[in-house]
Amino acid sequence: MEEPTTSELKISENVMNEIKDMCITEYCKPNMSLIAQINELFPTEQSLTQLDSVIAAVEGEISELDNELAYLVETNANVSERGEEALKLAHEAMIELEKSIGSIRERTKSSDDIVREMTRDIKQLDIAKRNLTASITTLHHLHILLTGVESLGAWVDKKDYSSIARQLPAILNVLQLFDAYKESEQIENLSEQLDKLKASLTIQLARDLKNAFQTGQLSDRITDMCRVAAALEGNVKENFVKWFIEQQLSEYCIIYADNEEGAWLDKVDDRYKWFVRKLTDFERAGLSKIFPTDWHMGRRLTSEFCVVTRDILYRIMTRRRQDLDWKLLGHAIQHTKMFEALLTKRFPEKDGISFDKAIWSVFDPFLDVFINAQEKTLNEFLDTCASKIRSGEEKPNRESSTHAVPFPSSADMFLLLKKVITESSKLSSEPDALIRYALYNQKTEIEYYFIFRDVIGVVRVCLRGYATSCLIAFLPSLGSQQSGAANLFSLIREEVAYPRLTPDQQFLVCCILATADWCAETSIQLQEKLSQRIPGVDISQETESFYSITNQSLLVLVQDVESTCDAALQSISKVNWTAVDCVGDESPFIGAMRAHLRQAVPLIRDMLSDRRKYFAHFCLKLATQLAHKFVGSLFRCRAISTHGAEQLLLDTHSLKTFLLSVPSIDSVINSKPPTAYVSSVNAALTKAEMILKVVMCSLETVDEFVEQYIKLLPASDAAEMQKVLEMKGVKRQEHSAVLNAYRIKIGASGSEAAPQSSSLTSRIGGALPTVGSAASVSEAFNAVVSMAADGLSDQTVTSSIDKLKRFERLVKRQL
Repeated sequence: MEEPTTSELKISENVMNEIKDMCITEYCKPNMSLIAQINELFPTEQSLTQLDSVIAAVEGEISELDNELAYLVETNANVSERGEEALKLAHEAMIELEKSIGSIRERTKSSDDIVREMTRDIKQLDIAKRNLTASITTLHHLHILLTGVESLGAWVDKKDYSSIARQLPAILNVLQLFDAYKESEQIENLSEQLDKLKASLTIQLARDLKNAFQTGQLSDRITDMCRVAAALEGNVKENFVKWFIEQQLSEYCIIYADNEEGAWLDKVDDRYKWFVRKLTDFERAGLSKIFPTDWHMGRRLTSEFCVVTRDILYRIMTRRRQDLDWKLLGHAIQHTKMFEALLTKRFPEKDGISFDKAIWSVFDPFLDVFINAQEKTLNEFLDTCASKIRSGEEKPNRESSTHAVPFPSSADMFLLLKKVITESSKLSSEPDALIRYALYNQKTEIEYYFIFRDVIGVVRVCLRGYATSCLIAFLPSLGSQQSGAANLFSLIREEVAYPRLTPDQQFLVCCILATADWCAETSIQLQEKLSQRIPGVDISQETESFYSITNQSLLVLVQDVESTCDAALQSISKVNWTAVDCVGDESPFIGAMRAHLRQAVPLIRDMLSDRRKYFAHFCLKLATQLAHKFVGSLFRCRAISTHGAEQLLLDTHSLKTFLLSVPSIDSVINSKPPTAYVSSVNAALTKAEMILKVVMCSLETVDEFVEQYIKLLPASDAAEMQKVLEMKGVKRQEHSAVLNAYRIKIGASGSEAAPQSSSLTSRIGGALPTVGSAASVSEAFNAVVSMAADGLSDQTVTSSIDKLKRFERLVKRQL
């Protein structure tokens, strides 16, 4: 046997790992770097002195390895011989094992044949046993069927219903076992004979049952007859039950027919009392015990009474719909609910039969009577409220209340709406069916759509009606006091004095504001409550209408207080600012505005003391409007000198300081105004200061003036620049050069040929509110006047006269 060479020797990874583990010295490690090992042993020249000891250690280790290798070679010299011998023994053992397995296989095959022969006979015996058992059982069933049919014929002749009730179910069950043998002549004859007996029994049983109940001969024999009826196939039982119930309710159908006077809703409790007596007699007479318990005859009788009653009530209410009123309907529904509660207590729900809302649902298609009545009641309530407010009975008195309070009718309205919603839930058989707008009749499978508005619709109409007829209708409007034929240009060119609101009118406006605010908050709470019951309910539009009334009330108050300062603002353009040669104290118009506001604002603040957010909005609107009007008045001034501009700059600063203190005028508590208020006032009056600073700039060099203008008024335009030039007193023929330089500087297009006309048109279109009410018309007049104050020269008015005339005609139509 050749020895394997080193290249042919294949060693597994595990063997190599074991060999590596045997390398216990640092000199026999695989992949060892000799240079690195020498440098580690002798890192310095001084360490070479240990060379001899290192060589001696290496030689000693080599000697130990040689001895170990020699021992291993000597002890494993005969390993291959021992391996061959062990392999030979394994082959011999495998041959012996194969022979044993073959012998066992032969013996097993022989045993299977023996067992198969033994079980063949047993299987045959089992089959014979089953056949014999089936034959005996079939013969037994046939015997029962033969004797049963023979006995049944005798019992039918004798009317022995007790025996028939005991044996008839068994005979019918046995006959079903011979369904597979129907082709047999004997079985077919038996089946035909039994069918004839059942037909004869059915006719005889129906006749005997009816005779027994008609003659009143009630006994246990009737119970046997009922059991026979239940055992017979077909509708024997159902036909008898239907006949019996019709007999019991025949009197009811005559007395309370839909054409009888006693059948009307005002006597609906009489029909329920009649049935209670009938049901009591039924149980006291023992009829409930005569019938089998699984028939539930009392429950069936009650169910049929509910069906008949529902049909009668529907027909009579349809025929006499004009005689219905919601109180009569409520009376009938109340008694019906009480009757159904009594039935539900007596007959709890079982087998799908429940008396909850069994009759009540018939009233649902007629609940429009209730809706119409409630709508009429709410309309009368709104008319009454409007009359009380008009007569002064509803108006709060300033002497009894220091601040504005909501109208008492607003609370009455929501209480009435709550009552309507509660009553609607009590009248309808379906939860919130009136609000869902449609009802489904399960008997006729017809979907009835209410021809009336749902309850929520009535609630919304009432809220809108109260907002319109009780709040907006009594809201004073400064513009509405002007004649519809008033000339628009007279308002622009003349100093028009609007009539002021009296203190009582101011208090009324504040009360309307407080009422609208309270109604809006209560409407939100109402919607939250309704949404918990009916998802999707939305009365947000009505809530918004109330908030809109609060804004209209604030506008009326702002217009009223603002009009007190119109004379002072108009006086600004009447001063000859060219002749002003020095700067003194503030101008008289500032003192006049301060005096008017000191008188008016504290009164409004006291009236809105419990509506602080609305007073803050009032101050914001008032200050913003006054600031814008002041800017417009500045634009109307002509040829302002430098000292005049300085004086106006001083006045602007005084006005800004005063307006910032308006929310706390003559107040015991001096609080800082809101940030939005400060920002709005600063933004408006800072523009006035910048305009006056531009007026003070020199126009010796056009380019320098334009640069200074753009720096001070970066958001301006050519139209506004022309007004500033007019304020400086620049001649009109010099305007074009400055305007062209300005357009070139800001890169504007050359299409802006008529700045005055386009500016006026755009400002009117953007500043005027929609004209659709008296308040809107008043705002339109004020806006036009403001536009005029913003710098309408004679030429501007002449060029824009056609547009303003068209606007005047629009205002007249709205008035």
